[in-house]
Amino acid sequence: MDAKLHIVSLGGSGDIGKNMLAFCYNETIIVVDCGVMFPTEEHPGVDLIIPDITFLLENREHVKAICLTHGHEDHIGALPFVLKQLPVPLFGTALTLGMVREKLKEHGLHNSTEFHVYPEDEVVDFGDLVVEPIQVTHSLPDTVSLAIHSPVGTVVHTGDFKIDLTPIDNKYFDTSHFTALGDEGVRLLISDSVNAEKKGWSPSEKTLVPVFDRFFREAPGRVIVATFGSNLHRVQTVFNQAKKHNRKVAVFGRSMVQNLDTATSLGIVRIPDDIRIRVDDLHKYDNKDIVILTTGSQGEPLAGLTRMSRDENSKVIIEPSDTVILSSTPIPGNEDMVWRVVNRIFRRGATVIYDAMQTVHVSGHGYQEELKMMVNLTRPDYVCPYHGEPRHYNAYRKIAQEMGYAPDKILTFDIGQVLEVDAEGVRLLVETVPHGSVLVDGISTDGVSDVVLRDRKHLAQDGTVVITVGVDRTNGDIVSPPDILSRGFLHPEDSAELFVVACERVTQALEELSGAERSDIDTMRIVVHDAVSRYLRKKTNRRPVIIPVISEI
Repeated sequence: MDAKLHIVSLGGSGDIGKNMLAFCYNETIIVVDCGVMFPTEEHPGVDLIIPDITFLLENREHVKAICLTHGHEDHIGALPFVLKQLPVPLFGTALTLGMVREKLKEHGLHNSTEFHVYPEDEVVDFGDLVVEPIQVTHSLPDTVSLAIHSPVGTVVHTGDFKIDLTPIDNKYFDTSHFTALGDEGVRLLISDSVNAEKKGWSPSEKTLVPVFDRFFREAPGRVIVATFGSNLHRVQTVFNQAKKHNRKVAVFGRSMVQNLDTATSLGIVRIPDDIRIRVDDLHKYDNKDIVILTTGSQGEPLAGLTRMSRDENSKVIIEPSDTVILSSTPIPGNEDMVWRVVNRIFRRGATVIYDAMQTVHVSGHGYQEELKMMVNLTRPDYVCPYHGEPRHYNAYRKIAQEMGYAPDKILTFDIGQVLEVDAEGVRLLVETVPHGSVLVDGISTDGVSDVVLRDRKHLAQDGTVVITVGVDRTNGDIVSPPDILSRGFLHPEDSAELFVVACERVTQALEELSGAERSDIDTMRIVVHDAVSRYLRKKTNRRPVIIPVISEI
């Protein structure tokens, strides 16, 4: 790899989630971000989806660090699983590392991991590669873009960003820093593209202040605000408005409590005195004096708002006088879960406010004009959309062409593909690296295999049929006739006659065995499985999972 910089996508390319890029020059590899993606209905029983890091493990001696852009799950969520296999130093802002530290505590990794806060107004020198953090605005404070300097040019990786000119925390998008990089020369811009289809500018977080002000003022009872546990700018807005309207705030949801405690300890979120109360003390106050800040805006089964909507939380029961604000938009794939929660709350007589009715959420990702501004500030030779799906890439490509970029100056790459940067330019290589996804189900350390996932889908679609038969261990004769038990296959009334015939087929198949076959349990299992499978498929056109159980007596 002499005199060439290789940028390897291990996640985040062509989809939204599990962001991870590896920057490789000679014997130096720097990894940027280490995120998760959340499962869909295509992943039954799966908790998280993380990047396949085979490429990094094969080159572990060259991996110097993981550099983080911010603390959202799609950028840090895979760290506990990756660090167990690849223990390397972490670099990030104070808040990002604080959030990571809490996450690693749950896995017992916080004491064995090196944490390094980005030095203020300085670079991090890894030898062949030098990393320079740049302050940007996003829905989470302490977010940075990264400039990666190499002997063959500078790559600006924006991470997630918007250009908010009136940020809640008064920490501004560092326009001058990007301009200086542009003046020095940027070879490649890797840009957030998730909102490339949306025209104009993304609304500022401060546009929500008058909206929350009105609801906090007019709500006849409690105000329950559900948002992402990491949306700390929104959390700050809620506390500020609660203070203005003399309401106390109870925080519900482990991730939100954890993130809030971390942010307040660092002085990033400032809570007015005596405004935060414990959930256990809600009964001490009138409903009109209460705000409940909770997780569950995505309909997650175990999150705060979902449990409230099901009456599974004795401390907070939805009442008709409540005003519930869903301050988020559903992540693609979560829509059904979100609307189920909304409908349950409506059935309880409460008022629900969500984005389709009233603007109660703004995106943390820049719209088209902000993406153009980033290009104008950095003036790169090449541009590459990232953190998006193919439709977002297509929209970004059109934007870049309108700005004068030739098609060969606009690059896209999928997971496993490699961009090569040298003195001659930037190009997409034909060769790929090992790549893919690892499915985590909470207890597996190596991920859920495709076989397991296929079986789960199979069980969900066609059910299972267990057939037991007892045989004489000395000669293989049937001593206990076949018996069938099914789950998720057919209604018992519909399957009774069917199973009688299936048992007869099993008896016939076993009796036709001869010689050594009658004493070979494995052969008998196969015969039982095939006899039942063929018969049920012929009669029902369904393929349940067949589990033969041969008991030797």
